[in-house]
Amino acid sequence: MLAQSAFFPGCDSVTPHNGVRLVFHPQGLRPFVENWESVAARIIQRVHREAAANPSDETFLTINYRWKKCPLRLFSTLTTFGTALDIALQELRIESFFPADEVTRVVLTS
Repeated sequence: MLAQSAFFPGCDSVTPHNGVRLVFHPQGLRPFVENWESVAARIIQRVHREAAANPSDETFLTINYRWKKCPLRLFSTLTTFGTALDIALQELRIESFFPADEVTRVVLTS
């Protein structure tokens, strides 16, 4: 994750597992969010909606590849843009892949 200390001093000492936890952590980004009530409510609604849609989704799904006899474990994220009023942007999706473990990170960055 991007080093937050450049913008938010003290956040580098916080190591939550994901962005939602970083936002809610008292020593994370929470003290810096001016519209906290609105942001927190929206994030909680989204998490509840996603949990209701996938009640058995308790695992972190990785895509496991074999490359030159080396296992590579990646996970992906989908980013969507736009609002319900902008069909063109709403249909745009960007999928990004990230290393799911240290071995994969080292192989991909060497």
